[in-house]
Amino acid sequence: MRLTRSLLAFACGASILSGSAEAADSIKWRNPLQPCAGDCAIYVFAGSSVATNVQDIFFKPIGPTAWNYSGGSVVGGAVSRRIATVFEMFDIESELGAAKRFGDQTEGEFWGAFYVRFTAFPWNNFIYTTLGLSTGLSYATGISDFERAHSTLNPPNGTHIQHYFSPELTFALPEYKERQLVLRLHHRSGAYGLVSGATSGSTYITVGVRAWF
Repeated sequence: MRLTRSLLAFACGASILSGSAEAADSIKWRNPLQPCAGDCAIYVFAGSSVATNVQDIFFKPIGPTAWNYSGGSVVGGAVSRRIATVFEMFDIESELGAAKRFGDQTEGEFWGAFYVRFTAFPWNNFIYTTLGLSTGLSYATGISDFERAHSTLNPPNGTHIQHYFSPELTFALPEYKERQLVLRLHHRSGAYGLVSGATSGSTYITVGVRAWF
């Protein structure tokens, strides 16, 4: 009986250790102190200001041709690094970026964010596609009249820091998937009051290119 209990305990322990090993193997971590080796990227983009509320963009069946555009524009860039790959389906990335607004908004903008990126679309052998969702913080060098008019700001004078949520789609040829066309909704807001009192913020529809190295 004592031997049986010992064998059962050994089997349970081995099972737990095996499960832990499999879980560890499912996550591939990158050492940020090592050379990039395909895990670093440079991204440049330009886009137009969108006056349509971002909640309408996400939750109503309207496409970009039906959005309202305010005439402003933005130009910017970012650097990023892949932190981990999970189940060979999701990448976790860090990003630092800067942009300059023109037209109805003229402020500079800086942000830091983490992206979770889905990379396992079934058609990737034909057109390599990824979908990235971000969370982070955006700092604007000033509070634009556009944000004051569209964001129901609290405090009324506005806030320089807001949440950075900028979903994106990327497309590339499978044999050159490190060179990507990027469609991003560059957006900052109060995140329903979690970051600031703003109910909305500024949004740009942007097109850019990203190179991994």
